[in-house]
Amino acid sequence: MPMPVVPTSAAQANELFKDFTTWMVHSVPADWEQLFIIFRSVGDYYEISAQVLTVMGTATPWTPPEGVADFFVELRDSMAKPGEGAWTSIRYHLVHPGGYSAEYNWDNEPVWDHVPPAEFFAQELERYPRTGERAEWLQRRAAGQAD
Repeated sequence: MPMPVVPTSAAQANELFKDFTTWMVHSVPADWEQLFIIFRSVGDYYEISAQVLTVMGTATPWTPPEGVADFFVELRDSMAKPGEGAWTSIRYHLVHPGGYSAEYNWDNEPVWDHVPPAEFFAQELERYPRTGERAEWLQRRAAGQAD
């Protein structure tokens, strides 16, 4: 009989973010002061955007290194909870020299750059079932309805 999968806790995710943060510190431009990464996902669809704020106060779009999206996909999958689903977006904020925060969105539809097709919302509901208010916006989108 397979062992039940226990979701990754916030404390365990924090441990994973320590290595991720080291990776980001070594990946950003030399004049960085802050890094913002926003990752949004439903089903197999995801969007990722990043911006670096330099020491001179200039905000610049930044392309994360290959593997960053995979990190968030795997983290999201590992944190999914039965009946509650998975978070659909995360805002990661890194401040020089290495302090960071991660804000998860478990309840609301992310602000998309491009709203995914209905099939991805249906995938989300199948892969990460949820009930109550957390499911309502997903069910509307899966049925092809807008807000």
